[in-house]
Amino acid sequence: MTTLKKELNVGLKTNIWVFLLAFIASVALAQTVKLEIIRNVPSTYMYPTDGFLPFNIHRGTQTMLTLMVPGCSFNNPAGVACALLKSDHDPKQPQNDVVITCVGVNSGAGEIVYNVGLKELRRFGTRGSGEKQFLDPTGVAIDSDGDVAVADTGNDRICLLHHDGMRLTWVKAMGIKGKGPGEFSAPKGVAYDSQGHLYITDTGNNRIQIMSRKGHCTVIQTPAMEGPTGLAVIDAKEAWTFYQQGPYADRMAVIDQAGQRLRTLTLDGQPLYRITAPDMPNGPVSLWGCAFDYFGNVIATDNTQGCIRKFDRDLRYVTSFGTAGDDDFQFSEPRGIAFNHQFGQVLVAEKNSVQYFWNGTDALDLRQESAGGILKFPFKLTERSLLTAEIRDVKGKVVKPLALSQDLEMGPQELDWTPEPATPKGSYTLYMKLMATYSTRDRVAKEIEMPVTFQ
Repeated sequence: MTTLKKELNVGLKTNIWVFLLAFIASVALAQTVKLEIIRNVPSTYMYPTDGFLPFNIHRGTQTMLTLMVPGCSFNNPAGVACALLKSDHDPKQPQNDVVITCVGVNSGAGEIVYNVGLKELRRFGTRGSGEKQFLDPTGVAIDSDGDVAVADTGNDRICLLHHDGMRLTWVKAMGIKGKGPGEFSAPKGVAYDSQGHLYITDTGNNRIQIMSRKGHCTVIQTPAMEGPTGLAVIDAKEAWTFYQQGPYADRMAVIDQAGQRLRTLTLDGQPLYRITAPDMPNGPVSLWGCAFDYFGNVIATDNTQGCIRKFDRDLRYVTSFGTAGDDDFQFSEPRGIAFNHQFGQVLVAEKNSVQYFWNGTDALDLRQESAGGILKFPFKLTERSLLTAEIRDVKGKVVKPLALSQDLEMGPQELDWTPEPATPKGSYTLYMKLMATYSTRDRVAKEIEMPVTFQ
């Protein structure tokens, strides 16, 4: 196990005000760790465990938003982003980085909602075309320096702000409507890399531009881009990413074709992998926002089906999480999505709320097969996991250990049991306990039991 993964195995006791694209995601470390066991619920992403949130709240509502920001209402919420500001970072004890700064777009109101540490929520901007104004903004990005970029879609420009840890302030607006470098047509997505370069989906011009720290824009030559919208970037110099060299280190993910296609490209625009809506189960599909997780997998919101869709590094489909609705493990027209790589926190903006999750894991499609006297148990992991598994008899006694904290990759896996000749025929149970290798590790474990027949 690498030192990096050991550092990720930290306390995640969280005190979050999840009210609106609300976005206070704090991490207060517990001195005493108690492993919580969950069963019979989806767990690719997990709600924080009991006692980690005030009143165990994990979904912000209009009522909560009104309490936090009087007079503020959900009005077509859109993009969401988060970052650990350098001013909140302790390089000697990174496990004690406790406050994430988050920003969210309240598009219909032309405003940005953001947090000031654990003190309060604030809003910035009004609807319009002048300074400190936005017209139907869509995407938002923030980096560790506190630089904030907003895709001011209706004004065909990019607005630059700054968060100093206490407040958002206006810096300037960049661009006008047009087709040249530094000119835009209804831009919708923005994302910073770790070096402060801003990537922009110039939607109406069917292209991507990169803005340098000095404001110079370069058009990336990408083949057959069709109305790009959602955008995410990951790069080798980022502090909290698993791949810091090789083909998975420097990439962008882009949604285009009206939410019907997801692609990964190199940071200079060369195509890598792609997947289209017909290749995704349970359609129709309408992808909205996307993000990279710590292992470089891509997660995207599906606005039509009310779910998160997860893809591996090569954009092979992994699973969907959630269904349409307003209950737990459901989403109402999910839009923007943000993933904090250091602790594996996930924020999802919805039609009238925002939800907060931790990165988790699950074993899907578990079944029993038999071949040549061997009982086989194939399944699919939705995250790289630590797996403990054993065969138990009807009294719960362990008959055969199959795995002990075994580190397994995401994707298809299989457990095998070859019963001893003296093993009685009859009914048994396959017991599995799995944990993600970071985020919820040592905090939450998923237990699964399946009846086994030995004939």
